[in-house]
Amino acid sequence: MYFANGQDLLELLDKELPDTVQYTRATFKANRITFGQSVETRKKGTLELVLGTKYWNRPNSDRRSFAADLFTARFGLEYAFTDRFTLGSGITSFDGIINGFAKYRLVRQRDDSNKAPISITLFQSTSFLTRSYGKIVLPEDSSDRFNFVSKIIFARKFDRNFSLQIAPTYVRANSRQLNFESNDFFALGFGARYKLANHVSLASEYHYVAGREEGLQGYNSFGLGVNWEVSDLILQFSLTNAVSFDEAGTILFGPENFNFKDGALHIGVSATYVFHLKKQKLKIKN
Repeated sequence: MYFANGQDLLELLDKELPDTVQYTRATFKANRITFGQSVETRKKGTLELVLGTKYWNRPNSDRRSFAADLFTARFGLEYAFTDRFTLGSGITSFDGIINGFAKYRLVRQRDDSNKAPISITLFQSTSFLTRSYGKIVLPEDSSDRFNFVSKIIFARKFDRNFSLQIAPTYVRANSRQLNFESNDFFALGFGARYKLANHVSLASEYHYVAGREEGLQGYNSFGLGVNWEVSDLILQFSLTNAVSFDEAGTILFGPENFNFKDGALHIGVSATYVFHLKKQKLKIKN
């Protein structure tokens, strides 16, 4: 008798409560993989405070400081207006680039069905150059100092340990900055994450730029990092040949190929602190 009543109660609950959609969580743990953007957008009301630093030595230099010859830092803020839409901005010390970006999660991967086996995020960034550095020349006209990057990011979390993404990319960079014949560049970005332990993961990414002569016109960017999660704080230690933090800068302005020589290897230490400004409330329908 009790068994029958229990069965009736379960049947009533199944009718009253619709199936809950289960979206895949934490394809990547942060908005960035190492230097480039990931497919992730944060929960509504989440504010991220990002401080990134890089250290490297001058090539063929007789002078050596105690730790590193050169240093750059980026301070950024990123806020999720909805679960799908994030805005961010930041400024960098070494190259003086001010940038801003928008991300929209078009499709979210689902765990409860095969209707959405991947995640898709649209990304758009704009950056403004404020000074010359390296081989990059600051144009006199301020309208020539803007760069634009557009991405469609496809990603899949295959299991609890491994995630992979591919990002077709279009870069609009003013030719007066680089002394190139073209303003338009197409690139393909690859990113991956592998979980090593409960709070430690390995992340890597690579950007290939089509139609560019490596060496004369820069080198493709590569990055390798280790992430350590401590509550709402994410620490990353990375190695890369990308000197900039800006999207256009990391893709196009690579002065050296990735190797362990002075001037080519940039050691990065970054910290991301997550503030949950709006707590999620559980809604119960009567």
